[in-house]
Amino acid sequence: MEKTDRNAQKALMSFEEMKKRYTQGEDSLELTLEKWERILAFSKTIFHLSHFQELLKAAVVPIFLCTEYANQCHMCPIYTICKQGHSDAWITLMRVVQAYAIAGDHLPKEPLQGQLEVFMKKLHSCREDAFSKSH
Repeated sequence: MEKTDRNAQKALMSFEEMKKRYTQGEDSLELTLEKWERILAFSKTIFHLSHFQELLKAAVVPIFLCTEYANQCHMCPIYTICKQGHSDAWITLMRVVQAYAIAGDHLPKEPLQGQLEVFMKKLHSCREDAFSKSH
């Protein structure tokens, strides 16, 4: 079974879950990817406004990459798509997620899912770049 399929059955990642798994030694980048994989999977099943609001809450759950790279953000593996919340990729994603948190039950889901898929591709690209630099 593919990782994304497994995550479709899981709830959105809370800060408490992320913190617990991080303190148990899980990789912060992998946790970040899983967080967004779950959000993408969740976006394919939601229909009620409260669901879109849950998605927004999950999207802003802090990640531990920010802790690890607190004083050296430019070295973070996802810096190019984050830039401390100032990158075009992040701003665009958050605007779309916020719009759906306000009116998602009246909007077609495809633009939201498309934006999440683009962001996931960029995250995976960041992971591949980080992996190739480390080897």
